[in-house]
Amino acid sequence: MLRRTRSALLGALLFLAPLTATSELTHAQSPSKKWVSTATLIVPRLKLNMAIYVGITLDVFDHGIGQWPGTAAPGQVGNLVLGGHRTSWKRPFYNIDQLKSGDPIMVVSKGVTYTYTVTGHRIVKPTDTWIINQTPTATLTLFACNPRGKITQRYVVSAALSS
Repeated sequence: MLRRTRSALLGALLFLAPLTATSELTHAQSPSKKWVSTATLIVPRLKLNMAIYVGITLDVFDHGIGQWPGTAAPGQVGNLVLGGHRTSWKRPFYNIDQLKSGDPIMVVSKGVTYTYTVTGHRIVKPTDTWIINQTPTATLTLFACNPRGKITQRYVVSAALSS
């Protein structure tokens, strides 16, 4: 399962890598697809309250926040991995780099709110698939392209489930 998930991540990251800022801005949403949200992401520092959908394709990112398929469910042991745009569509992660250690991030799923606390951030290569590695505790990873308008890196924020 982890090998399959890691291969999927690499494929998706490499899929997203050839985009230019211009092509990302002009990518249209799929008008015929029915969207079913699995949860909601709330990030007070970013003034963000947005639906989460399963998948990390541009089509998903053009509709909301994407959950990496096969990663942990909200509040569960493992690594819940979420991605989103920085410079196109509604730009949910435009200011992802402003999150600070200690900031709360909430994920609301099936009427339950799970609060995570930011523990750190880093900049990685688009091919760094270890960001989806599962963990022995409940963690959250947010990622977006970096720097704004470029696709040469990924900005990654780590958070731990608050007790």
